[in-house]
Amino acid sequence: MKHVRIAVMASRRGSNFRSILDHIRLGVLKGCEVAALVTNRAGCGAVKVAEEHGVPVLFRPVEGTPLNEWEKGLVDALRDLGVDLLVLAGWDWMVGGTLISQFRWRMMAIHPSLHPSFTGTLMRAEEVHRKVLESGVKVTGCTVYYVDSNVDTGPIIAQRAVEIGRDIYELFFRDPEAAVSELGRRVLLEEHLLLPKAIQLHVEGRIRLFETEHGTIAVPVYDEGWEEEWERRQSGYLKVRGLSSPRGVAQWPSS
Repeated sequence: MKHVRIAVMASRRGSNFRSILDHIRLGVLKGCEVAALVTNRAGCGAVKVAEEHGVPVLFRPVEGTPLNEWEKGLVDALRDLGVDLLVLAGWDWMVGGTLISQFRWRMMAIHPSLHPSFTGTLMRAEEVHRKVLESGVKVTGCTVYYVDSNVDTGPIIAQRAVEIGRDIYELFFRDPEAAVSELGRRVLLEEHLLLPKAIQLHVEGRIRLFETEHGTIAVPVYDEGWEEEWERRQSGYLKVRGLSSPRGVAQWPSS
């Protein structure tokens, strides 16, 4: 299996970035390494995470530069670093055709909802969770997908569901912002478990792409033994984080 070099693109806190690094450090995520952090925000939390772990930072501000020109420069830099896979984790800028064509089906992103619901327009996570609660749905979650030419519409690689119990809606009626924050916390912890798994599937070449009348779909191919082995390895990460359930934080009370 080829050793895959990853560049993470992040503009915010960097908690998913940290989760990827922790999964690699603990031997959960195998066959890959993080070659660089790409960021357009010099003071964001992701930069601090990179500095803590000795990961090179490519600081490339987007404002004031045509997107096509900006992406050509980034592609050259990534090629020099031998990057095989791009992972968008809290990236707050649109992705254009140059990057997509150069990393076709080698660029994945994570979104704090279950696609195809509550997607598009580059919404921040807080906005997504607010819309989820305002809609009254009872289940939300997170999605990892391959990036295509539209916003949040690419082939879905993996998803994790989070039940929205009565406790959240009761809090929402009393304090909407607190409910948005609490739901966001629960979904984010699931993101920390899902994204490394999706990366592992890609690294091992286990994701098959199929064309349908509705577009391209992604189908992970693995047996029950693979899933059990992944959960066994990920239990080490859960232990470090103080989470005992094999489903992480999904086992929330519904009332």
